[in-house]
Amino acid sequence: MPSVGSEFRVFLRCLAAHAGARLWLALALMVGMGLLEGSGLLMLLPLLQSIGLESAPDGSGLGRMAVSILHAGHVPFTLPAVLAVFFVVMSAQAALRAWSGVLNARIETSFTCFLRERLYRAMMGSDWLFFARQRSSDITQALMEELQRVGFGTQQLLALLGLAGVAVVQILIAFGLSPALTLLAVVCGAGVAFLLQPLTRRAHELGRIAQEERAEMAAAVSEHLGGMKIAKSHGREEHHLGRFHRVMHDIAAHWVRAVRLNAAARAWFEIGSMLTLSAFLFFAVAVVRMKMAELVILAFIFTRLLSRMTAIQDSWQRTMQSLPSFTATEHMRQGFLAAAETSGLETSGRIVLQREICLENLEFRYDPTRDEAALHGVSLVIPARQITAVCGPSGAGKSTLADLLLGLLRPTAGQILIDGEPLAEACLHAWRRSVGYVPQETFLFHETVRANLLWVQPEATEADLLSALRTAAAAEFVDRLPQGLDTVVGDRGVRLSGGERQRLALARALLSEPSVLVLDEATSALDTQNERLIQQAIKQLHGRLTVVLIAHRLSTVRMADQIVVFEKGRVAEIGRWDELCIREEGIFRQLVAAGATA
Repeated sequence: MPSVGSEFRVFLRCLAAHAGARLWLALALMVGMGLLEGSGLLMLLPLLQSIGLESAPDGSGLGRMAVSILHAGHVPFTLPAVLAVFFVVMSAQAALRAWSGVLNARIETSFTCFLRERLYRAMMGSDWLFFARQRSSDITQALMEELQRVGFGTQQLLALLGLAGVAVVQILIAFGLSPALTLLAVVCGAGVAFLLQPLTRRAHELGRIAQEERAEMAAAVSEHLGGMKIAKSHGREEHHLGRFHRVMHDIAAHWVRAVRLNAAARAWFEIGSMLTLSAFLFFAVAVVRMKMAELVILAFIFTRLLSRMTAIQDSWQRTMQSLPSFTATEHMRQGFLAAAETSGLETSGRIVLQREICLENLEFRYDPTRDEAALHGVSLVIPARQITAVCGPSGAGKSTLADLLLGLLRPTAGQILIDGEPLAEACLHAWRRSVGYVPQETFLFHETVRANLLWVQPEATEADLLSALRTAAAAEFVDRLPQGLDTVVGDRGVRLSGGERQRLALARALLSEPSVLVLDEATSALDTQNERLIQQAIKQLHGRLTVVLIAHRLSTVRMADQIVVFEKGRVAEIGRWDELCIREEGIFRQLVAAGATA
Protein backbone atom coordinates (compact mmCIF):
# COMPACT_ATOMS: atom_id res chain seq x y z
CA MET A 1 0.00 0.00 0.00
CA PRO A 2 1.50 3.38 -0.98
CA SER A 3 2.30 5.89 1.77
CA VAL A 4 0.18 8.98 2.37
CA GLY A 5 3.03 11.17 1.11
CA SER A 6 3.40 9.27 -2.18
CA GLU A 7 -0.38 9.30 -2.74
CA PHE A 8 -0.44 13.06 -2.21
CA ARG A 9 2.48 13.64 -4.59
CA VAL A 10 0.75 11.64 -7.34
CA PHE A 11 -2.45 13.63 -6.79
CA LEU A 12 -0.56 16.96 -6.83
CA ARG A 13 1.34 16.06 -10.03
CA CYS A 14 -1.90 15.07 -11.73
CA LEU A 15 -3.59 18.32 -10.70
CA ALA A 16 -0.61 20.43 -11.80
CA ALA A 17 -0.35 18.65 -15.16
CA HIS A 18 -4.03 19.21 -15.91
CA ALA A 19 -4.46 22.76 -14.57
CA GLY A 20 -1.21 24.00 -16.09
CA ALA A 21 -1.05 27.81 -16.34
CA ARG A 22 -4.37 28.17 -14.54
CA LEU A 23 -2.83 26.75 -11.38
CA TRP A 24 0.04 29.21 -11.61
CA LEU A 25 -2.45 32.03 -12.10
CA ALA A 26 -4.36 30.82 -9.06
CA LEU A 27 -1.15 30.84 -7.04
CA ALA A 28 -0.32 34.33 -8.33
CA LEU A 29 -3.74 35.56 -7.22
CA MET A 30 -3.15 34.03 -3.79
CA VAL A 31 0.21 35.82 -3.57
CA GLY A 32 -1.51 39.04 -4.68
CA MET A 33 -4.14 38.64 -1.97
CA GLY A 34 -1.40 38.07 0.57
CA LEU A 35 0.49 41.17 -0.53
CA LEU A 36 -2.67 43.27 -0.39
CA GLU A 37 -3.38 41.83 3.05
CA GLY A 38 0.11 42.93 4.08
CA SER A 39 -0.38 46.37 2.54
CA GLY A 40 -3.63 46.79 4.44
CA LEU A 41 -1.88 45.83 7.68
CA LEU A 42 0.91 48.30 6.92
CA MET A 43 -1.67 51.04 6.49
CA LEU A 44 -2.95 50.29 9.99
CA LEU A 45 0.25 51.68 11.51
CA PRO A 46 -0.08 55.23 10.10
CA LEU A 47 -3.85 54.97 10.67
CA LEU A 48 -3.38 54.31 14.38
CA GLN A 49 -0.64 56.90 14.59
CA SER A 50 -2.79 59.51 12.81
CA ILE A 51 -5.50 59.23 15.47
CA GLY A 52 -2.91 59.76 18.22
CA LEU A 53 -2.43 56.22 19.49
CA GLU A 54 1.35 56.65 18.99
CA SER A 55 3.14 59.97 19.27
CA ALA A 56 5.80 59.37 16.65
CA PRO A 57 4.68 58.46 13.14
CA ASP A 58 8.02 56.85 12.39
CA GLY A 59 8.72 54.97 15.61
CA SER A 60 9.37 51.57 14.00
CA GLY A 61 10.88 50.21 10.84
CA LEU A 62 7.50 49.16 9.47
CA GLY A 63 6.01 52.47 10.54
CA ARG A 64 8.66 54.36 8.60
CA MET A 65 8.06 52.05 5.61
CA ALA A 66 4.34 52.77 5.66
CA VAL A 67 4.87 56.52 5.89
CA SER A 68 7.46 56.45 3.09
CA ILE A 69 4.99 54.55 0.87
CA LEU A 70 2.39 57.25 1.49
CA HIS A 71 4.91 59.98 0.72
CA ALA A 72 6.01 58.18 -2.46
CA GLY A 73 2.41 58.16 -3.60
CA HIS A 74 1.99 61.84 -2.69
CA VAL A 75 -0.66 60.91 -0.15
CA PRO A 76 -0.90 63.35 2.74
CA PHE A 77 -0.50 61.92 6.24
CA THR A 78 -4.04 62.61 7.33
CA LEU A 79 -6.82 60.38 8.64
CA PRO A 80 -9.10 60.71 5.54
CA ALA A 81 -6.19 60.06 3.18
CA VAL A 82 -4.95 57.01 5.11
CA LEU A 83 -8.51 55.64 5.35
CA ALA A 84 -8.95 56.12 1.59
CA VAL A 85 -5.75 54.16 0.88
CA PHE A 86 -6.84 51.45 3.32
CA PHE A 87 -10.26 51.23 1.60
CA VAL A 88 -8.68 50.93 -1.87
CA VAL A 89 -6.28 48.20 -0.73
CA MET A 90 -9.00 46.15 0.98
CA SER A 91 -11.36 46.58 -2.02
CA ALA A 92 -8.63 45.34 -4.37
CA GLN A 93 -8.11 42.35 -2.08
CA ALA A 94 -11.86 41.59 -2.15
CA ALA A 95 -11.85 41.76 -5.96
CA LEU A 96 -8.87 39.38 -6.16
CA ARG A 97 -10.58 37.03 -3.70
CA ALA A 98 -13.69 36.91 -5.90
CA TRP A 99 -11.59 36.28 -9.02
CA SER A 100 -9.61 33.60 -7.18
CA GLY A 101 -12.81 31.89 -6.00
CA VAL A 102 -14.19 31.65 -9.54
CA LEU A 103 -10.85 30.46 -10.94
CA ASN A 104 -10.51 27.81 -8.23
CA ALA A 105 -14.03 26.58 -8.98
CA ARG A 106 -13.14 26.27 -12.67
CA ILE A 107 -9.95 24.37 -11.86
CA GLU A 108 -11.82 22.02 -9.52
CA THR A 109 -14.72 21.27 -11.89
CA SER A 110 -12.43 20.94 -14.91
CA PHE A 111 -10.13 18.60 -12.99
CA THR A 112 -13.06 16.44 -11.85
CA CYS A 113 -14.41 16.23 -15.43
CA PHE A 114 -10.93 15.38 -16.68
CA LEU A 115 -10.57 12.53 -14.18
CA ARG A 116 -14.03 11.19 -15.05
CA GLU A 117 -13.36 11.28 -18.79
CA ARG A 118 -9.92 9.72 -18.33
CA LEU A 119 -11.31 6.85 -16.27
CA TYR A 120 -14.23 6.36 -18.67
CA ARG A 121 -11.92 6.28 -21.69
CA ALA A 122 -9.67 3.71 -20.00
CA MET A 123 -12.76 1.62 -19.19
CA MET A 124 -14.08 1.80 -22.77
CA GLY A 125 -10.70 0.83 -24.18
CA SER A 126 -10.20 -2.18 -21.94
CA ASP A 127 -10.49 -5.83 -22.91
CA TRP A 128 -14.08 -7.12 -22.71
CA LEU A 129 -13.23 -10.12 -20.54
CA PHE A 130 -11.45 -7.91 -17.99
CA PHE A 131 -14.34 -5.44 -18.00
CA ALA A 132 -16.94 -8.18 -17.57
CA ARG A 133 -15.18 -9.37 -14.42
CA GLN A 134 -15.50 -5.96 -12.73
CA ARG A 135 -18.35 -5.12 -10.41
CA SER A 136 -20.48 -2.55 -12.27
CA SER A 137 -21.42 -0.80 -9.02
CA ASP A 138 -17.70 -0.17 -8.31
CA ILE A 139 -17.29 1.56 -11.67
CA THR A 140 -20.42 3.65 -11.18
CA GLN A 141 -19.38 4.56 -7.66
CA ALA A 142 -15.90 5.59 -8.83
CA LEU A 143 -17.19 7.71 -11.72
CA MET A 144 -19.83 9.45 -9.63
CA GLU A 145 -19.26 9.78 -5.89
CA GLU A 146 -15.55 8.99 -5.50
CA LEU A 147 -14.43 11.47 -8.15
CA GLN A 148 -16.88 13.99 -6.74
CA ARG A 149 -15.03 13.63 -3.43
CA VAL A 150 -11.75 14.12 -5.28
CA GLY A 151 -13.19 17.38 -6.57
CA PHE A 152 -14.07 18.39 -3.01
CA GLY A 153 -10.52 17.54 -1.92
CA THR A 154 -9.15 19.68 -4.76
CA GLN A 155 -11.33 22.56 -3.60
CA GLN A 156 -10.00 22.15 -0.06
CA LEU A 157 -6.40 22.04 -1.28
CA LEU A 158 -6.80 25.23 -3.32
CA ALA A 159 -8.45 26.93 -0.34
CA LEU A 160 -5.56 25.76 1.83
CA LEU A 161 -3.00 27.26 -0.57
CA GLY A 162 -4.86 30.59 -0.53
CA LEU A 163 -5.03 30.64 3.25
CA ALA A 164 -1.37 29.67 3.49
CA GLY A 165 -0.34 32.51 1.15
CA VAL A 166 -2.11 35.12 3.25
CA ALA A 167 -0.80 33.56 6.47
CA VAL A 168 2.80 33.75 5.23
CA VAL A 169 2.43 37.49 4.49
CA GLN A 170 0.91 38.07 7.94
CA ILE A 171 3.80 36.23 9.57
CA LEU A 172 6.31 38.33 7.59
CA ILE A 173 4.58 41.55 8.72
CA ALA A 174 4.60 40.32 12.31
CA PHE A 175 8.29 39.38 11.94
CA GLY A 176 9.02 42.94 10.84
CA LEU A 177 7.39 44.26 14.01
CA SER A 178 8.98 41.77 16.41
CA PRO A 179 11.24 38.99 15.13
CA ALA A 180 11.67 37.32 18.50
CA LEU A 181 7.99 37.19 19.40
CA THR A 182 6.97 36.06 15.91
CA LEU A 183 9.60 33.32 15.94
CA LEU A 184 8.28 32.17 19.30
CA ALA A 185 4.71 32.04 17.94
CA VAL A 186 5.77 30.21 14.77
CA VAL A 187 7.77 27.59 16.70
CA CYS A 188 4.86 26.99 19.07
CA GLY A 189 2.42 26.73 16.14
CA ALA A 190 4.70 24.28 14.34
CA GLY A 191 4.90 22.22 17.51
CA VAL A 192 1.10 22.06 17.75
CA ALA A 193 0.86 21.02 14.07
CA PHE A 194 3.50 18.32 14.62
CA LEU A 195 1.63 16.92 17.61
CA LEU A 196 -1.54 16.70 15.46
CA GLN A 197 0.14 14.57 12.76
CA PRO A 198 -1.30 11.28 14.14
CA LEU A 199 -4.79 12.78 13.76
CA THR A 200 -4.01 13.68 10.15
CA ARG A 201 -2.88 10.11 9.42
CA ARG A 202 -6.02 8.85 11.12
CA ALA A 203 -8.09 11.15 8.88
CA HIS A 204 -6.52 9.51 5.81
CA GLU A 205 -7.25 6.04 7.22
CA LEU A 206 -10.88 6.98 7.90
CA GLY A 207 -11.11 8.27 4.34
CA ARG A 208 -9.92 4.89 3.04
CA ILE A 209 -12.44 3.00 5.18
CA ALA A 210 -15.21 5.36 4.07
CA GLN A 211 -14.35 4.74 0.42
CA GLU A 212 -14.64 0.97 0.92
CA GLU A 213 -17.94 1.32 2.79
CA ARG A 214 -19.39 3.55 0.06
CA ALA A 215 -18.41 0.92 -2.52
CA GLU A 216 -20.19 -1.72 -0.45
CA MET A 217 -23.30 0.45 -0.25
CA ALA A 218 -23.29 1.00 -4.02
CA ALA A 219 -22.96 -2.75 -4.57
CA ALA A 220 -25.87 -3.44 -2.22
CA VAL A 221 -28.09 -0.89 -3.97
CA SER A 222 -27.18 -2.20 -7.44
CA GLU A 223 -27.76 -5.84 -6.52
CA HIS A 224 -31.01 -5.12 -4.70
CA LEU A 225 -32.46 -3.10 -7.56
CA GLY A 226 -31.45 -5.78 -10.06
CA GLY A 227 -32.90 -8.54 -7.88
CA MET A 228 -36.05 -6.74 -6.74
CA LYS A 229 -38.39 -8.94 -8.75
CA ILE A 230 -37.00 -12.21 -7.46
CA ALA A 231 -36.82 -10.80 -3.91
CA LYS A 232 -40.52 -9.96 -4.01
CA SER A 233 -41.43 -13.26 -5.62
CA HIS A 234 -39.71 -15.13 -2.76
CA GLY A 235 -40.91 -12.76 -0.06
CA ARG A 236 -37.31 -11.79 0.82
CA GLU A 237 -37.80 -8.02 1.04
CA GLU A 238 -36.83 -8.00 4.73
CA HIS A 239 -33.55 -9.76 3.93
CA HIS A 240 -32.67 -7.03 1.43
CA LEU A 241 -33.76 -4.34 3.85
CA GLY A 242 -31.66 -5.89 6.62
CA ARG A 243 -28.47 -5.83 4.56
CA PHE A 244 -29.14 -2.29 3.40
CA HIS A 245 -29.81 -1.25 7.00
CA ARG A 246 -26.46 -2.67 8.16
CA VAL A 247 -24.49 -0.99 5.38
CA MET A 248 -26.17 2.39 5.93
CA HIS A 249 -25.61 2.27 9.70
CA ASP A 250 -21.95 1.36 9.19
CA ILE A 251 -21.54 4.40 6.95
CA ALA A 252 -23.40 6.62 9.43
CA ALA A 253 -21.23 5.40 12.31
CA HIS A 254 -18.10 6.00 10.27
CA TRP A 255 -19.26 9.53 9.41
CA VAL A 256 -19.70 10.30 13.11
CA ARG A 257 -16.16 9.01 13.76
CA ALA A 258 -14.80 11.27 11.02
CA VAL A 259 -16.66 14.30 12.43
CA ARG A 260 -15.41 13.45 15.94
CA LEU A 261 -11.84 13.27 14.63
CA ASN A 262 -12.13 16.61 12.82
CA ALA A 263 -13.70 18.22 15.88
CA ALA A 264 -10.95 16.85 18.15
CA ALA A 265 -8.21 18.06 15.80
CA ARG A 266 -9.83 21.50 15.57
CA ALA A 267 -10.28 21.74 19.34
CA TRP A 268 -6.69 20.74 20.12
CA PHE A 269 -5.35 23.10 17.46
CA GLU A 270 -7.39 26.00 18.86
CA ILE A 271 -6.27 25.20 22.42
CA GLY A 272 -2.64 25.11 21.34
CA SER A 273 -3.06 28.31 19.34
CA MET A 274 -4.69 30.16 22.22
CA LEU A 275 -1.87 29.02 24.51
CA THR A 276 0.62 30.35 21.97
CA LEU A 277 -1.27 33.67 21.70
CA SER A 278 -1.39 34.02 25.48
CA ALA A 279 2.36 33.40 25.76
CA PHE A 280 2.95 35.90 22.98
CA LEU A 281 0.89 38.65 24.66
CA PHE A 282 2.55 38.01 28.01
CA PHE A 283 6.06 38.37 26.58
CA ALA A 284 5.01 41.36 24.43
CA VAL A 285 3.67 43.31 27.42
CA ALA A 286 5.73 42.08 30.39
CA VAL A 287 9.11 41.40 28.78
CA VAL A 288 9.52 43.28 25.50
CA ARG A 289 7.25 46.21 26.53
CA MET A 290 6.13 46.76 22.94
CA LYS A 291 4.65 50.11 21.86
CA MET A 292 0.88 50.28 21.88
CA ALA A 293 0.31 50.70 18.10
CA GLU A 294 2.60 47.80 17.26
CA LEU A 295 1.06 45.66 20.01
CA VAL A 296 -2.47 46.33 18.68
CA ILE A 297 -1.44 45.38 15.15
CA LEU A 298 0.41 42.26 16.29
CA ALA A 299 -2.57 41.17 18.37
CA PHE A 300 -4.80 41.82 15.35
CA ILE A 301 -2.49 39.82 13.09
CA PHE A 302 -2.22 36.82 15.39
CA THR A 303 -5.96 36.81 16.09
CA ARG A 304 -6.69 36.63 12.37
CA LEU A 305 -3.83 34.20 11.89
CA LEU A 306 -5.36 31.92 14.49
CA SER A 307 -8.60 31.54 12.50
CA ARG A 308 -6.67 31.03 9.27
CA MET A 309 -4.40 28.37 10.75
CA THR A 310 -7.45 26.56 12.09
CA ALA A 311 -9.02 26.71 8.61
CA ILE A 312 -5.76 25.42 7.10
CA GLN A 313 -5.80 22.46 9.50
CA ASP A 314 -9.43 21.70 8.59
CA SER A 315 -8.72 21.92 4.85
CA TRP A 316 -5.66 19.70 5.18
CA GLN A 317 -7.59 16.99 7.03
CA ARG A 318 -10.42 17.09 4.50
CA THR A 319 -7.88 16.83 1.69
CA MET A 320 -6.38 13.77 3.38
CA GLN A 321 -9.84 12.22 3.80
CA SER A 322 -10.56 12.61 0.07
CA LEU A 323 -7.14 11.31 -1.02
CA PRO A 324 -8.14 7.58 -0.82
CA SER A 325 -10.92 8.29 -3.35
CA PHE A 326 -8.31 9.54 -5.84
CA THR A 327 -6.06 6.55 -5.12
CA ALA A 328 -8.93 4.07 -5.58
CA THR A 329 -10.07 5.56 -8.90
CA GLU A 330 -6.48 5.80 -10.14
CA HIS A 331 -5.92 2.14 -9.22
CA MET A 332 -9.05 1.23 -11.19
CA ARG A 333 -7.86 3.26 -14.19
CA GLN A 334 -4.46 1.58 -14.13
CA GLY A 335 -6.20 -1.80 -14.14
CA PHE A 336 -8.20 -0.84 -17.22
CA LEU A 337 -5.07 0.50 -18.94
CA ALA A 338 -3.19 -2.71 -18.20
CA ALA A 339 -6.01 -4.63 -19.91
CA ALA A 340 -6.32 -2.17 -22.81
CA GLU A 341 -6.94 -3.45 -26.32
CA THR A 342 -4.19 -2.69 -28.80
CA SER A 343 -6.59 -1.22 -31.34
CA GLY A 344 -7.58 2.33 -30.38
CA LEU A 345 -11.13 3.58 -30.06
CA GLU A 346 -10.50 6.07 -32.84
CA THR A 347 -10.05 3.31 -35.45
CA SER A 348 -12.38 3.97 -38.39
CA GLY A 349 -13.59 1.97 -41.38
CA ARG A 350 -15.60 -1.20 -41.87
CA ILE A 351 -14.97 -4.73 -43.18
CA VAL A 352 -17.37 -6.22 -45.71
CA LEU A 353 -17.44 -10.01 -45.64
CA GLN A 354 -17.19 -11.34 -49.20
CA ARG A 355 -16.58 -15.10 -48.98
CA GLU A 356 -16.46 -16.67 -45.53
CA ILE A 357 -15.46 -16.63 -41.89
CA CYS A 358 -13.07 -19.47 -41.15
CA LEU A 359 -12.31 -20.74 -37.64
CA GLU A 360 -9.08 -22.76 -37.52
CA ASN A 361 -8.48 -25.06 -34.56
CA LEU A 362 -9.95 -22.46 -32.19
CA GLU A 363 -9.44 -22.70 -28.44
CA PHE A 364 -10.55 -20.40 -25.66
CA ARG A 365 -10.08 -20.49 -21.89
CA TYR A 366 -11.70 -17.98 -19.55
CA ASP A 367 -9.04 -18.75 -16.96
CA PRO A 368 -5.62 -19.72 -18.41
CA THR A 369 -4.65 -21.30 -15.06
CA ARG A 370 -7.43 -23.88 -15.32
CA ASP A 371 -7.28 -27.02 -17.47
CA GLU A 372 -10.87 -26.83 -18.72
CA ALA A 373 -11.39 -24.91 -21.97
CA ALA A 374 -14.73 -23.39 -23.00
CA LEU A 375 -13.88 -24.16 -26.64
CA HIS A 376 -11.18 -26.44 -28.01
CA GLY A 377 -10.31 -27.77 -31.44
CA VAL A 378 -13.10 -25.82 -33.17
CA SER A 379 -12.72 -25.68 -36.94
CA LEU A 380 -15.62 -24.26 -38.89
CA VAL A 381 -16.49 -22.34 -42.07
CA ILE A 382 -19.33 -19.79 -42.03
CA PRO A 383 -20.25 -18.93 -45.66
CA ALA A 384 -21.05 -15.33 -46.53
CA ARG A 385 -24.71 -14.30 -47.10
CA GLN A 386 -26.04 -17.57 -45.68
CA ILE A 387 -27.70 -18.48 -42.38
CA THR A 388 -25.57 -20.55 -40.02
CA ALA A 389 -27.27 -21.83 -36.88
CA VAL A 390 -25.33 -22.91 -33.79
CA CYS A 391 -27.10 -25.12 -31.25
CA GLY A 392 -26.34 -27.57 -28.50
CA PRO A 393 -26.89 -28.19 -24.78
CA SER A 394 -26.41 -25.41 -22.21
CA GLY A 395 -22.73 -24.87 -21.46
CA ALA A 396 -21.63 -26.28 -24.80
CA GLY A 397 -19.82 -23.04 -25.75
CA LYS A 398 -22.40 -21.37 -28.03
CA SER A 399 -22.29 -17.89 -26.44
CA THR A 400 -18.50 -18.08 -26.13
CA LEU A 401 -18.37 -18.65 -29.89
CA ALA A 402 -20.63 -15.62 -30.42
CA ASP A 403 -18.31 -13.41 -28.33
CA LEU A 404 -15.32 -14.65 -30.31
CA LEU A 405 -17.05 -13.86 -33.61
CA LEU A 406 -17.86 -10.36 -32.30
CA GLY A 407 -14.20 -9.82 -31.45
CA LEU A 408 -15.03 -9.30 -27.77
CA LEU A 409 -12.90 -12.31 -26.78
CA ARG A 410 -9.54 -13.23 -28.25
CA PRO A 411 -8.74 -16.94 -28.92
CA THR A 412 -6.34 -18.64 -26.54
CA ALA A 413 -5.13 -20.66 -29.52
CA GLY A 414 -6.01 -20.94 -33.21
CA GLN A 415 -7.30 -18.06 -35.30
CA ILE A 416 -10.34 -16.50 -36.98
CA LEU A 417 -9.95 -15.62 -40.66
CA ILE A 418 -12.13 -13.04 -42.41
CA ASP A 419 -11.95 -13.73 -46.15
CA GLY A 420 -8.58 -15.36 -45.53
CA GLU A 421 -7.17 -12.52 -43.39
CA PRO A 422 -6.59 -13.04 -39.66
CA LEU A 423 -8.86 -11.05 -37.34
CA ALA A 424 -5.98 -9.13 -35.74
CA GLU A 425 -6.01 -6.56 -32.94
CA ALA A 426 -5.48 -3.72 -35.43
CA CYS A 427 -8.78 -4.35 -37.20
CA LEU A 428 -10.96 -5.35 -34.23
CA HIS A 429 -12.93 -2.09 -34.05
CA ALA A 430 -13.45 -2.00 -37.81
CA TRP A 431 -14.79 -5.57 -37.62
CA ARG A 432 -17.12 -4.75 -34.73
CA ARG A 433 -18.56 -1.85 -36.73
CA SER A 434 -19.35 -4.37 -39.45
CA VAL A 435 -21.22 -6.80 -37.19
CA GLY A 436 -24.78 -6.38 -35.94
CA TYR A 437 -25.53 -8.03 -32.60
CA VAL A 438 -28.83 -8.94 -30.94
CA PRO A 439 -28.37 -10.51 -27.49
CA GLN A 440 -30.84 -12.59 -25.53
CA GLU A 441 -31.13 -9.87 -22.88
CA THR A 442 -32.16 -6.86 -24.93
CA PHE A 443 -30.92 -3.50 -23.69
CA LEU A 444 -32.85 -0.36 -24.57
CA PHE A 445 -32.19 3.15 -23.29
CA HIS A 446 -34.78 5.11 -21.32
CA GLU A 447 -35.41 7.12 -24.47
CA THR A 448 -37.75 7.25 -27.44
CA VAL A 449 -37.92 4.53 -30.09
CA ARG A 450 -36.29 6.98 -32.49
CA ALA A 451 -33.39 7.74 -30.11
CA ASN A 452 -32.77 4.04 -29.48
CA LEU A 453 -32.51 3.41 -33.22
CA LEU A 454 -30.41 6.48 -33.99
CA TRP A 455 -27.97 5.51 -31.24
CA VAL A 456 -26.35 3.01 -33.62
CA GLN A 457 -26.60 5.21 -36.74
CA PRO A 458 -27.05 8.93 -35.93
CA GLU A 459 -27.11 9.93 -39.63
CA ALA A 460 -30.05 7.65 -40.50
CA THR A 461 -33.05 9.26 -42.18
CA GLU A 462 -36.73 8.70 -41.42
CA ALA A 463 -36.90 6.37 -44.42
CA ASP A 464 -33.94 4.36 -43.08
CA LEU A 465 -35.67 3.96 -39.72
CA LEU A 466 -38.92 2.78 -41.27
CA SER A 467 -37.09 0.35 -43.57
CA ALA A 468 -35.22 -1.23 -40.64
CA LEU A 469 -38.45 -1.49 -38.64
CA ARG A 470 -40.27 -3.18 -41.53
CA THR A 471 -37.44 -5.67 -42.06
CA ALA A 472 -37.49 -6.52 -38.35
CA ALA A 473 -41.29 -6.94 -38.36
CA ALA A 474 -41.51 -4.03 -35.91
CA ALA A 475 -43.16 -1.29 -38.00
CA GLU A 476 -46.72 -2.34 -37.15
CA PHE A 477 -46.36 -2.27 -33.36
CA VAL A 478 -44.37 1.00 -33.47
CA ASP A 479 -47.25 2.60 -35.43
CA ARG A 480 -49.61 1.57 -32.65
CA LEU A 481 -47.56 3.26 -29.91
CA PRO A 482 -49.03 6.52 -28.51
CA GLN A 483 -46.38 8.77 -30.10
CA GLY A 484 -45.05 6.32 -32.67
CA LEU A 485 -41.29 6.72 -33.09
CA ASP A 486 -41.27 9.38 -30.40
CA THR A 487 -42.71 7.12 -27.68
CA VAL A 488 -40.45 6.70 -24.64
CA VAL A 489 -39.83 2.97 -24.09
CA GLY A 490 -38.98 3.23 -20.37
CA ASP A 491 -36.00 1.97 -18.42
CA ARG A 492 -34.50 -0.97 -20.40
CA GLY A 493 -37.65 -0.92 -22.56
CA VAL A 494 -39.98 -1.87 -19.70
CA ARG A 495 -43.01 -0.32 -21.47
CA LEU A 496 -42.69 -2.81 -24.33
CA SER A 497 -43.33 -6.54 -24.37
CA GLY A 498 -40.44 -9.00 -24.69
CA GLY A 499 -41.19 -9.64 -28.36
CA GLU A 500 -41.43 -5.92 -29.12
CA ARG A 501 -38.11 -5.24 -27.41
CA GLN A 502 -36.47 -8.04 -29.35
CA ARG A 503 -37.78 -6.84 -32.72
CA LEU A 504 -36.75 -3.27 -31.90
CA ALA A 505 -33.25 -4.54 -31.04
CA LEU A 506 -33.14 -6.37 -34.37
CA ALA A 507 -34.19 -3.21 -36.20
CA ARG A 508 -31.43 -1.28 -34.41
CA ALA A 509 -28.84 -3.88 -35.45
CA LEU A 510 -30.06 -3.80 -39.08
CA LEU A 511 -29.98 0.02 -39.19
CA SER A 512 -26.18 -0.08 -38.98
CA GLU A 513 -26.17 -2.03 -42.29
CA PRO A 514 -23.96 -4.84 -40.93
CA SER A 515 -22.08 -7.30 -43.06
CA VAL A 516 -22.64 -10.01 -40.43
CA LEU A 517 -25.60 -10.36 -38.06
CA VAL A 518 -25.15 -12.38 -34.84
CA LEU A 519 -28.29 -13.31 -32.89
CA ASP A 520 -27.39 -14.84 -29.53
CA GLU A 521 -30.47 -16.84 -28.45
CA ALA A 522 -32.58 -13.85 -29.46
CA THR A 523 -35.84 -15.86 -29.48
CA SER A 524 -35.34 -18.08 -26.42
CA ALA A 525 -37.66 -16.03 -24.18
CA LEU A 526 -40.36 -15.29 -26.76
CA ASP A 527 -43.77 -16.84 -27.27
CA THR A 528 -44.58 -18.75 -30.45
CA GLN A 529 -46.15 -15.77 -32.24
CA ASN A 530 -43.23 -13.42 -31.57
CA GLU A 531 -40.76 -16.16 -32.41
CA ARG A 532 -42.48 -16.62 -35.78
CA LEU A 533 -42.24 -12.87 -36.47
CA ILE A 534 -38.50 -12.90 -35.74
CA GLN A 535 -38.07 -15.98 -37.96
CA GLN A 536 -39.84 -14.21 -40.83
CA ALA A 537 -37.56 -11.21 -40.38
CA ILE A 538 -34.47 -13.45 -40.49
CA LYS A 539 -35.71 -15.19 -43.66
CA GLN A 540 -35.90 -11.81 -45.41
CA LEU A 541 -32.18 -11.34 -44.75
CA HIS A 542 -31.19 -14.56 -46.51
CA GLY A 543 -28.79 -13.81 -49.34
CA ARG A 544 -28.39 -10.17 -48.22
CA LEU A 545 -26.04 -10.62 -45.30
CA THR A 546 -24.37 -13.31 -43.23
CA VAL A 547 -26.48 -14.49 -40.29
CA VAL A 548 -25.10 -16.46 -37.35
CA LEU A 549 -27.99 -17.70 -35.24
CA ILE A 550 -27.15 -18.99 -31.76
CA ALA A 551 -30.28 -21.02 -31.06
CA HIS A 552 -31.91 -22.29 -27.90
CA ARG A 553 -35.10 -23.42 -29.60
CA LEU A 554 -34.59 -25.89 -32.43
CA SER A 555 -37.66 -24.63 -34.26
CA THR A 556 -35.68 -21.46 -34.97
CA VAL A 557 -32.87 -23.24 -36.85
CA ARG A 558 -34.98 -25.14 -39.41
CA MET A 559 -34.41 -22.37 -41.98
CA ALA A 560 -30.59 -22.44 -41.66
CA ASP A 561 -28.32 -23.29 -44.58
CA GLN A 562 -26.11 -25.15 -42.15
CA ILE A 563 -26.53 -26.20 -38.52
CA VAL A 564 -23.50 -26.54 -36.27
CA VAL A 565 -24.05 -28.67 -33.16
CA PHE A 566 -21.75 -28.06 -30.19
CA GLU A 567 -21.11 -30.43 -27.30
CA LYS A 568 -18.64 -29.80 -24.46
CA GLY A 569 -16.87 -27.05 -26.36
CA ARG A 570 -16.37 -29.04 -29.56
CA VAL A 571 -18.10 -29.22 -32.94
CA ALA A 572 -20.07 -32.47 -32.77
CA GLU A 573 -22.04 -32.26 -36.03
CA ILE A 574 -22.52 -30.01 -39.06
CA GLY A 575 -25.26 -30.27 -41.67
CA ARG A 576 -28.73 -29.20 -42.76
CA TRP A 577 -31.88 -29.98 -40.78
CA ASP A 578 -32.87 -32.99 -42.86
CA GLU A 579 -29.35 -34.42 -42.87
CA LEU A 580 -28.90 -34.17 -39.10
CA CYS A 581 -32.35 -35.55 -38.28
CA ILE A 582 -31.70 -38.86 -40.07
CA ARG A 583 -28.47 -39.65 -38.19
CA GLU A 584 -29.56 -42.28 -35.72
CA GLU A 585 -26.75 -41.69 -33.19
CA GLY A 586 -26.53 -37.97 -33.74
CA ILE A 587 -26.76 -35.45 -30.92
CA PHE A 588 -29.02 -33.18 -32.96
CA ARG A 589 -31.55 -35.95 -33.46
CA GLN A 590 -31.59 -36.53 -29.71
CA LEU A 591 -32.22 -32.82 -29.13
CA VAL A 592 -35.07 -32.80 -31.63
CA ALA A 593 -36.56 -35.86 -29.98
CA ALA A 594 -36.35 -34.15 -26.59
CA GLY A 595 -38.27 -31.19 -28.03
CA ALA A 596 -35.74 -28.47 -27.14
CA THR A 597 -32.17 -27.91 -26.09
CA ALA A 598 -31.32 -28.41 -22.45
